[in-house]
Amino acid sequence: MITIKDKHNCCGCSACAQKCPKQCISMQEDEEGFLYPKVDLEECVDCRLCERVCPVIEPLKIQNGNDNIKAYAAINNNEAIRLESSSGGVFTAIAEKIIKDGGKVFGAKFSEDFKSVIHSWTDNLEGLIDFRGSKYLQSSINDNYKDCELFLKSGEKVLFSGTPCQIQGLKKYLGKDYDNLLTIDFICHGVPSPLLWEKYVEYQEH
Repeated sequence: MITIKDKHNCCGCSACAQKCPKQCISMQEDEEGFLYPKVDLEECVDCRLCERVCPVIEPLKIQNGNDNIKAYAAINNNEAIRLESSSGGVFTAIAEKIIKDGGKVFGAKFSEDFKSVIHSWTDNLEGLIDFRGSKYLQSSINDNYKDCELFLKSGEKVLFSGTPCQIQGLKKYLGKDYDNLLTIDFICHGVPSPLLWEKYVEYQEH
């Protein structure tokens, strides 16, 4: 059973909440707006699936000695897209290819009131606009790991972008490799308090 004794040992990836067969784990905000899992002890059957998919308790094993690892530097040739992007627009170039192949693209976007960031997916090029640019907030994953798994099992190509801990949470949740899954994570310096961001937005509104 997931228990948070030290918040430094939880990245809020939501893998535990989505994997729970009894759906007795919910992601709840703390006093600063960060999301942490809370277990309904009356519903929990102590199956420990939540612990097995936790990227902190049981992190993915890194394969050492892989001589096939390569690094590339790239930018999008479309200047307009580069100006709307944070890292050269490469995400958009890859995402467009996935969508043109009939696949799905997952990413983070601002909520309608601009006070929070949520994960979502799109299967059209127009939907990629919301995923561009830095958000600097912890996004709510909601049921996106489940949706991703359904698409993968149906044979569709999937591109999933997110923070490193979210990507590891997804892979731990899936429990196996999929040839039709491509993931993109980025160098993350940590995220500020969502509550602080909300207050900032309210300040700008006034």
